[in-house]
Amino acid sequence: MKTRNLSIIAVCVALLMTLTSCLSTSGSSSINYKKRAETGTPENSVILVFFYSNNSQMTFSQCDSEYPPDNQELIGPYFVSAPVAPGSRYRLQYVNGSFQSGQTVWYWTNTYSMQVNGFDIKVPDEPGIYYVGYFSGQDSYRQGSPSAITKTGGLLIQRDADPKEQEKECLEEALNVYRGTAWFDVIKQRIGELKK
Repeated sequence: MKTRNLSIIAVCVALLMTLTSCLSTSGSSSINYKKRAETGTPENSVILVFFYSNNSQMTFSQCDSEYPPDNQELIGPYFVSAPVAPGSRYRLQYVNGSFQSGQTVWYWTNTYSMQVNGFDIKVPDEPGIYYVGYFSGQDSYRQGSPSAITKTGGLLIQRDADPKEQEKECLEEALNVYRGTAWFDVIKQRIGELKK
């Protein structure tokens, strides 16, 4: 009887641990940033950073046939891409997240075909680090349009917040991801510019 009870408890603990890991909004991306940064340098590549509240994971795929295929599973809500080819184009393929309203928690998981232009990012032609924007859960994915991406700031959705502070938050996450790579000093320099 004791063995049976211990087995039931062990199964319950295992299920609880699995469920907790599935619902967790933190984690690490499957991208090996340091390895990608060895060839994708600030001189020949682009890094994109943005915030999207309530989304814990977003997967983007390179959709321009002139560039090599690339899928990036990014973990949020602070999203940092691996180095990508300047001029390429990425589309949202998968997203999941959650939102709490009172005592109700809403979960979502959406998958998009490459023909759906849900969140389409045209990567700038000039190498460097780019801030895409700071988006709330109510924003449309189409705010990832090419006109939103600049080196000095993307779309602002929280009108009462400081756009420089929002960009700085995203860049600080990128700083952690790219520590020990050639991107580290570029990111640090941009953070310094935002403090002025």
